[in-house]
Amino acid sequence: MTVSVPADDRPMISTLSGLEALCEDLRSAGSFALDTEFLGERTYVPVLCLVQVATSTFTAIIDPIAVRDLSCLWTLVSDPGVEVILHAAREDLRLSYFKSNKSLPRNIFDTQVAAAIVGLQQYPLSYARLVEGVCAVKLGKTETRSEWDRRPLTKEQLDYARDDVRYLPALANKLKSAISNLERQNWMNEEMSRFSLESTYEIDPEKAYLRIRPPRQGLTRREAGYLKAYASWREEWGIATDRSPRFLLRDEAVLELSLRPPQRLGDFQRLRTLSNEQSDLFSDLIRIAQETRKLTDEDLPCAISGTTDSESAYVKVKSDLVYALACALCMECEVAPELLITRQSALDLVLGKIDATLMSGWRADLVGNTLFKLVSGSVSLCLTAEPERLGIVFQDVDGHS
Repeated sequence: MTVSVPADDRPMISTLSGLEALCEDLRSAGSFALDTEFLGERTYVPVLCLVQVATSTFTAIIDPIAVRDLSCLWTLVSDPGVEVILHAAREDLRLSYFKSNKSLPRNIFDTQVAAAIVGLQQYPLSYARLVEGVCAVKLGKTETRSEWDRRPLTKEQLDYARDDVRYLPALANKLKSAISNLERQNWMNEEMSRFSLESTYEIDPEKAYLRIRPPRQGLTRREAGYLKAYASWREEWGIATDRSPRFLLRDEAVLELSLRPPQRLGDFQRLRTLSNEQSDLFSDLIRIAQETRKLTDEDLPCAISGTTDSESAYVKVKSDLVYALACALCMECEVAPELLITRQSALDLVLGKIDATLMSGWRADLVGNTLFKLVSGSVSLCLTAEPERLGIVFQDVDGHS
């Protein structure tokens, strides 16, 4: 498949005046592709190492190590009059959010989400696979693990970086056309609106514990209280020091602390996930355990279900059926099932818990409302003998389709 890609590879931008001139060209274009290379393992806000941009006519690379002030670029990302095209946009936009003094992006087109909305394979689909499928171009992978903070960069690194944005404008045009033909622009608008929400980039320390995978047997309310307290403390430390919270304590350590909260220094000898090298944390960890123990039941969070719900074999079978049915409905509508539902949200639905994502917006209209009616018993399911289609029919309990 032939696509039009930028032919002009501009020299790397390493001065503020060069960046300002580039941003004027990007603004005039009205739409540009954006990608970043960063190191995110040790800091709370990733260390930006490289920025790549492209329009339909040129690509350019910005060296943020040489040009420290990228405010004119971040201003464009927050300009509702300029479209910014990315693939798997969240982490790149999180960088923009923090580097721009928390200005929110306004006009985003994420090709990964768009591909799922038009039914291209599974979600999330990698950029390389999308380029190969739509543009018939196979991208190299040799620089995936490059040390982007080293200078000078090699020609291979620069070519790889340019290719990360080179095809995005053409991909966006093709995906927009498919979205329009399927009349799913409202779906795309709804998905892109989350990139303009502060909650997409900010982690509430009080909710940080919900991002830690619970043990198979789950957690009681008291254990969940310890998990919440330790995860919140770790998150606040990360924010204050600009260090990765997991650099202070791994998830496994936070979880073990919630199951075996230390009361005295000797208790740390039986904790496998902490070492004596972390002894400077021990007094804080004991204090948090003591404060949490004093909380009343009303002040504790809800119990957390395990990674596999063992309430009954019937629950598991029902949730598997709900998940399979949702996937079948998505198949009929030509949309990637992974964008709509997870096995956990199917299980929650069977257990009577309302999944806010599944039961709102276009997801609710497409599958959420139907699944809710099915598990609540207000509709029944029939399969018709049609070999060329799934043949799924829902009927009200009184027999009407």
